[in-house]
Amino acid sequence: MRIFVLGAGATGSLLAQLLDRQGHTVWCGDRDPGRARRFLGKKSTIAVTEVNARNLRGIVKAAKGCQLIVNASASVFNEIVLRAALRLRAHYLDLSSHLTRHPFKAEQFRYVKKFEEKNRVALINTGVAPGLTNLLVKRAADLLDEVEAVHIRLYESSESDDPISQWSPEVSFDEAVSHPRIYRGGKFHLGKRFSEVEKFRFVEPIGTASVVLKVARIAAAPFSADVLSSHDCQADSPRDSAERAIRGCGAGARDQEREERGSAPADA
Repeated sequence: MRIFVLGAGATGSLLAQLLDRQGHTVWCGDRDPGRARRFLGKKSTIAVTEVNARNLRGIVKAAKGCQLIVNASASVFNEIVLRAALRLRAHYLDLSSHLTRHPFKAEQFRYVKKFEEKNRVALINTGVAPGLTNLLVKRAADLLDEVEAVHIRLYESSESDDPISQWSPEVSFDEAVSHPRIYRGGKFHLGKRFSEVEKFRFVEPIGTASVVLKVARIAAAPFSADVLSSHDCQADSPRDSAERAIRGCGAGARDQEREERGSAPADA
């Protein structure tokens, strides 16, 4: 398959290398080819083209001939990349949503009919959370007679004398100031940042950590009609490490993510 990866940072470069090893024809586009090349490694033969994710024509030109566009750029650019995929009649895959147009509905869904008309697939929110967490919940739900509530905790930890980000700084800052999206009692609402402090016991060697509501993250549901809600949290460990956890309650909602203004299409 001919695959164009837009955004060759830590995530995009790894995806490109994995796809290349599987025998696909892969090339990348990034606003900083030099940095992208460092992520890919000196031995990589994957081509990198300079392209700005804000530039629709630039993306179309760089991705010409591809059968699939993997959008590993910031979610703020989702709609632009979606339109590029439609122009190229290519399939589309991204990692997250931004929820600019509607606080509780992924903007990608606005493109469902357009992708259906071109007989193309747009697979959204294929990261860890949302993404892997959705699949785990769906798998668990299939094994049960009934699901009354879903609770998700996601742990990450890093230690540094200076403020650092495990993701892009812009995304992390946006997460910190965003209100958690919550689905409870049959309704969506925005929660308070860093509220609902809770002690949660993760498996060893993590152990018990404090988690609080944080990121405005609502996962695209793995159910056909029902939806699952989840929201990120920040946790403080005894060792001053920065930790994130996700706590989800109830059963309802579509996806999420952050950054400045963006969007994306349909899960398929």
